[in-house]
Amino acid sequence: MIFKLNGRSDEMMNQHDLDIVVKPAEESQLDFLEEVFSPGNLTKPQYRRYEVQEKGEGVYLIAWHQNHPIGHFLLRWSGPQDPHVTQNIDVTHSAFLEGGLTKDDYRKKGVATAIIREAERCSRERGCTHIGLEVSSKDNPEARRLYENLGYIDWGYGDFQISWEYHDKNGTSIRSDIVIFMQKSLA
Repeated sequence: MIFKLNGRSDEMMNQHDLDIVVKPAEESQLDFLEEVFSPGNLTKPQYRRYEVQEKGEGVYLIAWHQNHPIGHFLLRWSGPQDPHVTQNIDVTHSAFLEGGLTKDDYRKKGVATAIIREAERCSRERGCTHIGLEVSSKDNPEARRLYENLGYIDWGYGDFQISWEYHDKNGTSIRSDIVIFMQKSLA
């Protein structure tokens, strides 16, 4: 999907339109994506996201501008797997967005919106009735505001902690965040 995006800031009147292409990752791009999005991370997150796509369990969407990757989200068909969510709401027929990132130079220019819109389109096409995501509840108010502006609502069951392993040259560590689940009806 090709998106032509205009800058949003009134102070940036001379900003050029961004031509952004959002499409699934390809195996031949993975080393480049690792270098751009996660240098030093030995857990190879781009490979793990692509593996989800290869298994048919989702699609790893990459935003490109002039042949440079500038953002990504992993879209899973199975909905969230976190027990905090699945114990409280029915996630049947629900897609789930995770691992979202926009390169710093491209933030607030519509990149995440373009990826999310494509994810919503893919989810509808797949027969999903809802789509959800988790966002840091303490230190990412801009992302939460974006999701709210796109129609995502707080699930109403409060914050919870998520954790993951991170490997780099210094060894392995456990990282965590306090998040809120948000969802949107695709009907």
